[in-house]
Amino acid sequence: MTDSPPSNTGAPSSGFSMNMPQRYLVNQERYATRGGLLRLPEDMSGFVSAEINKADMARFWFFCLALDQIVKEGVKGDFAELGVYKGHTASLFAALARRTGATVHLLDTFSGFSDADLKGIDAFVQMGFTDTSVEAVRALVGDQNVRFVCGYFPDTAEQLPADAVYSLVHLDCDLYAPMASALAYFYPRLAPGGFLIVHDYSSLHWPGTERAVDEFFATKAEAVIPLPDSAGSAVIRKARQPARYDNWFVRRNAALLGPEWTSSGQGKLAALLGEGWSSPEPWGIWSIGELHHFFVFVDAPPVRDVELDFDVAAMLLAGGTRRDVGVFVAGRKLQDWVFTPDANKMIRTLRLSPDLFAGGDDSLPALAVEFRPTEVAEKAELIAKGGDDRQLGLALHGVRRRS
Repeated sequence: MTDSPPSNTGAPSSGFSMNMPQRYLVNQERYATRGGLLRLPEDMSGFVSAEINKADMARFWFFCLALDQIVKEGVKGDFAELGVYKGHTASLFAALARRTGATVHLLDTFSGFSDADLKGIDAFVQMGFTDTSVEAVRALVGDQNVRFVCGYFPDTAEQLPADAVYSLVHLDCDLYAPMASALAYFYPRLAPGGFLIVHDYSSLHWPGTERAVDEFFATKAEAVIPLPDSAGSAVIRKARQPARYDNWFVRRNAALLGPEWTSSGQGKLAALLGEGWSSPEPWGIWSIGELHHFFVFVDAPPVRDVELDFDVAAMLLAGGTRRDVGVFVAGRKLQDWVFTPDANKMIRTLRLSPDLFAGGDDSLPALAVEFRPTEVAEKAELIAKGGDDRQLGLALHGVRRRS
Protein backbone atom coordinates (compact mmCIF):
# COMPACT_ATOMS: atom_id res chain seq x y z
CA MET A 1 0.00 0.00 0.00
CA THR A 2 1.40 3.39 -0.96
CA ASP A 3 1.13 6.77 0.68
CA SER A 4 -0.83 9.72 -0.68
CA PRO A 5 0.64 11.94 -3.46
CA PRO A 6 3.56 14.19 -2.54
CA SER A 7 3.14 17.70 -1.30
CA ASN A 8 6.11 19.85 -2.29
CA THR A 9 5.28 23.05 -0.53
CA GLY A 10 8.55 24.88 -0.82
CA ALA A 11 12.30 24.71 -1.14
CA PRO A 12 14.28 23.42 1.84
CA SER A 13 15.42 26.11 4.19
CA SER A 14 18.75 26.85 5.86
CA GLY A 15 20.61 27.22 2.61
CA PHE A 16 20.07 23.65 1.40
CA SER A 17 18.52 24.94 -1.83
CA MET A 18 22.05 25.83 -2.99
CA ASN A 19 22.97 23.52 -5.89
CA MET A 20 19.53 21.93 -5.60
CA PRO A 21 18.37 20.29 -8.85
CA GLN A 22 15.87 22.50 -10.65
CA ARG A 23 13.20 19.77 -10.65
CA TYR A 24 12.91 20.20 -6.86
CA LEU A 25 13.27 24.00 -6.81
CA VAL A 26 12.02 26.22 -9.64
CA ASN A 27 10.20 23.30 -11.30
CA GLN A 28 8.80 21.69 -8.17
CA GLU A 29 5.19 22.30 -9.25
CA ARG A 30 5.84 20.59 -12.58
CA TYR A 31 7.61 17.78 -10.71
CA ALA A 32 4.58 17.19 -8.51
CA THR A 33 2.18 17.36 -11.48
CA ARG A 34 4.20 14.66 -13.27
CA GLY A 35 3.84 12.38 -10.26
CA GLY A 36 7.12 12.99 -8.45
CA LEU A 37 7.16 11.10 -5.15
CA LEU A 38 9.74 13.02 -3.13
CA ARG A 39 8.48 15.31 -0.41
CA LEU A 40 10.89 18.09 0.37
CA PRO A 41 12.04 19.21 2.84
CA GLU A 42 10.40 16.37 4.80
CA ASP A 43 12.48 13.63 3.16
CA MET A 44 15.69 15.53 3.83
CA SER A 45 15.34 15.72 7.59
CA GLY A 46 16.87 12.34 8.42
CA PHE A 47 19.82 12.82 6.09
CA VAL A 48 20.80 16.24 7.41
CA SER A 49 20.37 15.17 11.04
CA ALA A 50 24.00 14.09 10.63
CA GLU A 51 26.04 17.28 10.73
CA ILE A 52 28.62 15.93 8.26
CA ASN A 53 25.93 15.37 5.63
CA LYS A 54 25.00 19.05 5.54
CA ALA A 55 28.24 19.66 3.65
CA ASP A 56 27.57 16.81 1.22
CA MET A 57 24.19 17.64 -0.27
CA ALA A 58 25.36 16.57 -3.74
CA ARG A 59 25.17 13.02 -2.43
CA PHE A 60 21.62 13.51 -1.19
CA TRP A 61 20.48 15.00 -4.50
CA PHE A 62 21.99 12.08 -6.37
CA PHE A 63 20.02 9.64 -4.23
CA CYS A 64 16.87 11.62 -5.06
CA LEU A 65 17.57 11.61 -8.79
CA ALA A 66 18.36 7.89 -8.77
CA LEU A 67 15.12 7.10 -6.95
CA ASP A 68 13.16 9.30 -9.36
CA GLN A 69 14.70 7.46 -12.32
CA ILE A 70 13.80 4.09 -10.82
CA VAL A 71 10.18 5.20 -10.49
CA LYS A 72 10.13 6.79 -13.96
CA GLU A 73 11.48 3.66 -15.67
CA GLY A 74 9.44 1.26 -13.58
CA VAL A 75 12.51 -0.68 -12.40
CA LYS A 76 11.04 -3.30 -10.08
CA GLY A 77 12.67 -4.47 -6.90
CA ASP A 78 13.42 -3.77 -3.26
CA PHE A 79 16.09 -1.47 -1.81
CA ALA A 80 19.04 -2.61 0.29
CA GLU A 81 21.73 -0.84 2.28
CA LEU A 82 24.79 -2.53 3.75
CA GLY A 83 26.44 -0.21 6.25
CA VAL A 84 23.55 1.64 7.85
CA TYR A 85 25.34 3.22 10.82
CA LYS A 86 22.79 5.67 12.28
CA GLY A 87 20.27 5.45 9.43
CA HIS A 88 20.70 8.88 7.86
CA THR A 89 20.56 7.68 4.25
CA ALA A 90 18.25 4.80 5.15
CA SER A 91 15.59 7.32 6.18
CA LEU A 92 15.29 8.52 2.58
CA PHE A 93 15.19 4.99 1.16
CA ALA A 94 12.51 4.02 3.67
CA ALA A 95 10.33 7.00 2.73
CA LEU A 96 10.41 6.07 -0.96
CA ALA A 97 9.93 2.38 -0.20
CA ARG A 98 6.71 3.20 1.60
CA ARG A 99 5.43 5.22 -1.36
CA THR A 100 6.29 2.63 -3.98
CA GLY A 101 5.38 -0.53 -2.09
CA ALA A 102 8.98 -1.76 -1.96
CA THR A 103 10.86 -3.04 1.10
CA VAL A 104 14.19 -1.63 2.22
CA HIS A 105 16.54 -4.17 3.79
CA LEU A 106 19.00 -2.57 6.24
CA LEU A 107 22.08 -4.67 6.98
CA ASP A 108 24.66 -3.82 9.62
CA THR A 109 26.36 -5.22 12.69
CA PHE A 110 25.00 -2.13 14.45
CA SER A 111 28.10 -2.43 16.64
CA GLY A 112 30.92 -1.29 14.37
CA PHE A 113 33.51 -3.14 12.30
CA SER A 114 34.21 -6.82 12.71
CA ASP A 115 37.75 -7.60 13.87
CA ALA A 116 37.87 -10.34 11.22
CA ASP A 117 37.80 -7.71 8.45
CA LEU A 118 40.65 -5.58 9.80
CA LYS A 119 43.36 -7.33 7.83
CA GLY A 120 45.30 -7.04 4.58
CA ILE A 121 44.69 -3.70 2.90
CA ASP A 122 42.56 -2.68 5.91
CA ALA A 123 44.98 -3.79 8.64
CA PHE A 124 45.66 -0.16 9.59
CA VAL A 125 41.97 0.66 10.18
CA GLN A 126 40.90 1.34 13.73
CA MET A 127 37.63 0.08 15.17
CA GLY A 128 34.84 2.56 14.47
CA PHE A 129 31.11 3.22 14.03
CA THR A 130 30.22 1.59 17.32
CA ASP A 131 28.02 4.46 18.52
CA THR A 132 24.77 3.17 17.06
CA SER A 133 22.08 0.58 17.69
CA VAL A 134 19.11 -1.01 15.98
CA GLU A 135 16.79 0.82 18.36
CA ALA A 136 18.26 4.22 17.49
CA VAL A 137 18.04 3.56 13.75
CA ARG A 138 14.47 2.28 14.07
CA ALA A 139 13.51 5.47 15.90
CA LEU A 140 14.77 7.54 12.95
CA VAL A 141 13.75 5.32 10.03
CA GLY A 142 10.57 3.65 11.27
CA ASP A 143 9.36 0.07 10.81
CA GLN A 144 6.93 0.27 7.89
CA ASN A 145 8.37 -1.36 4.73
CA VAL A 146 11.70 -1.82 6.57
CA ARG A 147 13.54 -5.03 7.49
CA PHE A 148 16.47 -4.86 9.89
CA VAL A 149 19.15 -7.51 9.30
CA CYS A 150 21.56 -7.51 12.21
CA GLY A 151 24.93 -9.21 12.25
CA TYR A 152 28.03 -9.93 10.20
CA PHE A 153 27.72 -9.95 6.41
CA PRO A 154 27.83 -12.20 4.41
CA ASP A 155 26.61 -14.56 7.15
CA THR A 156 23.40 -12.53 7.42
CA ALA A 157 22.63 -12.94 3.70
CA GLU A 158 20.62 -16.04 4.63
CA GLN A 159 18.13 -13.72 6.37
CA LEU A 160 17.31 -12.03 3.05
CA PRO A 161 14.55 -13.40 0.80
CA ALA A 162 16.11 -15.99 -1.51
CA ASP A 163 14.19 -14.71 -4.54
CA ALA A 164 14.59 -10.98 -3.86
CA VAL A 165 15.41 -8.60 -6.71
CA TYR A 166 16.77 -5.12 -5.99
CA SER A 167 16.28 -1.86 -7.86
CA LEU A 168 18.71 0.08 -5.63
CA VAL A 169 21.57 -1.15 -3.48
CA HIS A 170 23.70 1.23 -1.40
CA LEU A 171 27.00 -0.17 -0.11
CA ASP A 172 28.70 1.81 2.66
CA CYS A 173 30.79 -0.85 4.38
CA ASP A 174 34.22 0.78 3.95
CA LEU A 175 36.38 -2.34 4.10
CA TYR A 176 37.57 -4.72 1.40
CA ALA A 177 36.14 -7.99 2.75
CA PRO A 178 32.51 -6.93 3.28
CA MET A 179 32.55 -4.87 0.07
CA ALA A 180 33.79 -7.81 -2.00
CA SER A 181 31.18 -10.08 -0.43
CA ALA A 182 28.42 -7.51 -0.99
CA LEU A 183 29.27 -7.05 -4.67
CA ALA A 184 29.32 -10.81 -5.22
CA TYR A 185 25.94 -11.17 -3.50
CA PHE A 186 23.94 -8.16 -4.72
CA TYR A 187 25.17 -7.70 -8.29
CA PRO A 188 23.48 -10.88 -9.62
CA ARG A 189 20.29 -9.88 -7.79
CA LEU A 190 20.21 -6.32 -9.13
CA ALA A 191 17.38 -5.73 -11.62
CA PRO A 192 18.34 -4.67 -15.16
CA GLY A 193 18.54 -0.88 -14.95
CA GLY A 194 18.97 -1.03 -11.18
CA PHE A 195 21.38 1.27 -9.32
CA LEU A 196 24.37 0.03 -7.34
CA ILE A 197 25.77 2.97 -5.36
CA VAL A 198 29.10 2.63 -3.55
CA HIS A 199 30.11 5.09 -0.86
CA ASP A 200 33.76 6.18 -0.46
CA TYR A 201 34.95 4.70 -3.76
CA SER A 202 37.18 7.64 -4.74
CA SER A 203 37.65 9.40 -1.41
CA LEU A 204 41.15 7.86 -0.95
CA HIS A 205 40.17 7.29 2.67
CA TRP A 206 39.05 3.66 2.29
CA PRO A 207 41.38 1.88 -0.16
CA GLY A 208 39.68 -1.45 0.51
CA THR A 209 36.46 -0.19 -1.04
CA GLU A 210 38.22 1.07 -4.17
CA ARG A 211 40.15 -2.16 -4.62
CA ALA A 212 37.10 -4.39 -4.19
CA VAL A 213 35.05 -2.39 -6.71
CA ASP A 214 37.84 -2.20 -9.31
CA GLU A 215 38.50 -5.94 -9.06
CA PHE A 216 34.85 -6.88 -9.34
CA PHE A 217 33.94 -4.70 -12.32
CA ALA A 218 37.14 -5.38 -14.26
CA THR A 219 35.33 -8.31 -15.89
CA LYS A 220 31.78 -6.93 -16.05
CA ALA A 221 29.91 -5.20 -18.87
CA GLU A 222 29.22 -2.15 -16.72
CA ALA A 223 31.70 0.58 -15.87
CA VAL A 224 32.15 2.48 -12.62
CA ILE A 225 31.07 6.13 -12.74
CA PRO A 226 32.55 8.37 -10.00
CA LEU A 227 30.30 11.05 -8.53
CA PRO A 228 31.37 14.56 -7.48
CA ASP A 229 30.19 14.35 -3.89
CA SER A 230 32.65 14.83 -1.04
CA ALA A 231 32.23 11.20 0.00
CA GLY A 232 33.66 9.99 -3.31
CA SER A 233 30.66 7.85 -4.18
CA ALA A 234 30.37 5.88 -7.40
CA VAL A 235 27.43 4.40 -9.29
CA ILE A 236 26.95 1.43 -11.54
CA ARG A 237 23.71 0.67 -13.40
CA LYS A 238 22.99 -2.96 -14.22
CA ALA A 239 23.09 -3.49 -17.97
CA ARG A 240 19.96 -4.39 -19.91
CA GLN A 241 19.64 -6.58 -22.96
CA PRO A 242 18.83 -4.37 -25.98
CA ALA A 243 15.19 -4.72 -26.98
CA ARG A 244 13.06 -2.82 -29.44
CA TYR A 245 9.76 -3.42 -27.66
CA ASP A 246 10.37 -4.73 -24.16
CA ASN A 247 11.76 -1.64 -22.45
CA TRP A 248 10.44 1.03 -20.12
CA PHE A 249 10.52 3.84 -22.70
CA VAL A 250 8.37 1.99 -25.22
CA ARG A 251 5.97 0.66 -22.57
CA ARG A 252 5.46 4.14 -21.13
CA ASN A 253 4.81 5.81 -24.48
CA ALA A 254 2.65 2.97 -25.83
CA ALA A 255 0.45 3.36 -22.75
CA LEU A 256 -0.34 6.95 -23.75
CA LEU A 257 -2.64 5.65 -26.49
CA GLY A 258 -5.52 3.52 -25.28
CA PRO A 259 -9.26 3.14 -25.94
CA GLU A 260 -9.98 6.39 -24.09
CA TRP A 261 -9.13 9.76 -25.61
CA THR A 262 -5.81 11.30 -24.59
CA SER A 263 -5.88 15.06 -24.91
CA SER A 264 -2.91 16.77 -26.52
CA GLY A 265 -3.48 19.79 -24.27
CA GLN A 266 -1.01 20.77 -21.56
CA GLY A 267 1.71 18.64 -23.14
CA LYS A 268 0.10 15.27 -22.36
CA LEU A 269 1.17 13.87 -25.74
CA ALA A 270 4.57 15.58 -25.83
CA ALA A 271 6.42 12.24 -25.84
CA LEU A 272 4.72 11.30 -29.14
CA LEU A 273 5.29 14.57 -30.99
CA GLY A 274 8.40 15.17 -33.05
CA GLU A 275 9.34 18.19 -35.12
CA GLY A 276 6.78 20.60 -36.51
CA TRP A 277 4.57 21.34 -33.50
CA SER A 278 3.94 24.51 -31.52
CA SER A 279 3.78 24.83 -27.74
CA PRO A 280 0.83 22.97 -26.21
CA GLU A 281 -2.22 24.96 -25.15
CA PRO A 282 -5.09 23.98 -22.81
CA TRP A 283 -7.28 22.78 -25.71
CA GLY A 284 -4.53 20.93 -27.65
CA ILE A 285 -1.67 21.80 -30.00
CA TRP A 286 -1.06 23.26 -33.47
CA SER A 287 1.28 21.85 -36.07
CA ILE A 288 3.49 24.41 -37.80
CA GLY A 289 5.17 24.48 -41.17
CA GLU A 290 5.48 21.85 -43.88
CA LEU A 291 6.05 18.61 -41.94
CA HIS A 292 4.79 17.28 -38.61
CA HIS A 293 5.93 14.01 -37.00
CA PHE A 294 3.76 11.85 -34.75
CA PHE A 295 5.38 8.74 -33.21
CA VAL A 296 3.37 5.55 -32.69
CA PHE A 297 4.74 3.18 -30.05
CA VAL A 298 3.63 -0.44 -29.64
CA ASP A 299 4.87 -2.71 -26.87
CA ALA A 300 4.87 -5.85 -29.05
CA PRO A 301 4.96 -6.54 -32.79
CA PRO A 302 1.36 -6.04 -33.99
CA VAL A 303 -0.37 -8.96 -35.70
CA ARG A 304 -3.20 -6.84 -37.10
CA ASP A 305 -3.78 -3.26 -38.14
CA VAL A 306 -3.22 -0.60 -35.51
CA GLU A 307 -6.13 1.83 -35.75
CA LEU A 308 -5.78 5.33 -34.36
CA ASP A 309 -8.45 8.01 -34.14
CA PHE A 310 -7.27 11.62 -34.41
CA ASP A 311 -9.52 14.47 -33.32
CA VAL A 312 -8.21 17.14 -35.68
CA ALA A 313 -9.04 20.28 -37.61
CA ALA A 314 -7.07 22.31 -40.13
CA MET A 315 -6.36 25.99 -40.45
CA LEU A 316 -8.08 26.98 -43.70
CA LEU A 317 -5.97 29.63 -45.37
CA ALA A 318 -7.49 32.99 -46.23
CA GLY A 319 -9.59 32.73 -49.38
CA GLY A 320 -9.34 28.94 -49.43
CA THR A 321 -12.22 26.49 -49.20
CA ARG A 322 -10.14 23.33 -48.93
CA ARG A 323 -6.90 22.11 -47.42
CA ASP A 324 -5.33 18.70 -47.92
CA VAL A 325 -2.97 16.98 -45.49
CA GLY A 326 -1.10 13.93 -46.71
CA VAL A 327 -0.35 11.16 -44.20
CA PHE A 328 2.93 9.32 -44.87
CA VAL A 329 5.03 6.55 -43.33
CA ALA A 330 8.58 5.99 -44.64
CA GLY A 331 7.80 8.08 -47.73
CA ARG A 332 4.66 6.08 -48.56
CA LYS A 333 1.38 7.99 -48.65
CA LEU A 334 -1.28 6.17 -46.65
CA GLN A 335 -4.13 8.69 -46.68
CA ASP A 336 -5.18 12.13 -47.79
CA TRP A 337 -7.14 14.08 -45.23
CA VAL A 338 -9.37 16.74 -46.81
CA PHE A 339 -10.55 19.69 -44.73
CA THR A 340 -13.30 22.10 -45.86
CA PRO A 341 -15.48 24.63 -44.04
CA ASP A 342 -18.26 22.02 -43.87
CA ALA A 343 -15.98 19.12 -42.90
CA ASN A 344 -13.21 20.44 -40.74
CA LYS A 345 -13.04 19.45 -37.08
CA MET A 346 -13.82 15.76 -37.00
CA ILE A 347 -12.43 12.31 -36.20
CA ARG A 348 -9.99 10.91 -38.76
CA THR A 349 -9.01 7.24 -38.52
CA LEU A 350 -5.54 6.06 -39.49
CA ARG A 351 -4.85 2.36 -40.10
CA LEU A 352 -1.28 1.13 -39.82
CA SER A 353 -0.57 -2.38 -41.08
CA PRO A 354 1.83 -4.72 -39.26
CA ASP A 355 4.28 -4.61 -42.17
CA LEU A 356 4.86 -0.91 -41.54
CA PHE A 357 6.18 -1.69 -38.08
CA ALA A 358 8.21 -4.67 -39.27
CA GLY A 359 9.91 -2.54 -41.88
CA GLY A 360 10.74 0.31 -39.55
CA ASP A 361 14.13 1.50 -38.41
CA ASP A 362 15.33 -0.83 -35.64
CA SER A 363 17.20 2.06 -34.04
CA LEU A 364 13.92 3.94 -33.52
CA PRO A 365 11.48 2.14 -31.19
CA ALA A 366 8.49 3.84 -32.83
CA LEU A 367 6.79 4.30 -36.18
CA ALA A 368 7.13 7.86 -37.48
CA VAL A 369 3.93 9.16 -39.09
CA GLU A 370 4.34 12.34 -41.16
CA PHE A 371 1.60 14.89 -41.76
CA ARG A 372 2.28 17.09 -44.79
CA PRO A 373 -0.09 19.97 -45.61
CA THR A 374 -0.19 20.56 -49.37
CA GLU A 375 -0.20 24.32 -48.94
CA VAL A 376 1.60 26.41 -46.33
CA ALA A 377 1.27 30.18 -46.06
CA GLU A 378 4.50 32.16 -46.05
CA LYS A 379 5.39 33.87 -42.79
CA ALA A 380 5.86 37.19 -44.58
CA GLU A 381 2.29 36.96 -45.85
CA LEU A 382 0.96 36.21 -42.37
CA ILE A 383 2.94 39.05 -40.78
CA ALA A 384 1.70 41.46 -43.46
CA LYS A 385 -1.86 40.59 -42.50
CA GLY A 386 -1.09 41.47 -38.88
CA GLY A 387 -2.16 38.10 -37.55
CA ASP A 388 -0.50 35.07 -36.02
CA ASP A 389 2.77 34.60 -37.89
CA ARG A 390 2.87 30.84 -37.21
CA GLN A 391 2.39 28.66 -40.29
CA LEU A 392 -0.48 26.74 -38.73
CA GLY A 393 -1.51 23.39 -40.15
CA LEU A 394 -3.33 20.78 -38.05
CA ALA A 395 -5.09 21.46 -34.78
CA LEU A 396 -4.63 18.24 -32.80
CA HIS A 397 -7.13 17.91 -29.94
CA GLY A 398 -6.64 14.29 -28.94
CA VAL A 399 -5.84 10.71 -29.99
CA ARG A 400 -7.04 7.25 -29.07
CA ARG A 401 -6.12 3.74 -30.15
CA ARG A 402 -9.05 1.64 -31.27
CA SER A 403 -7.14 -1.61 -31.74
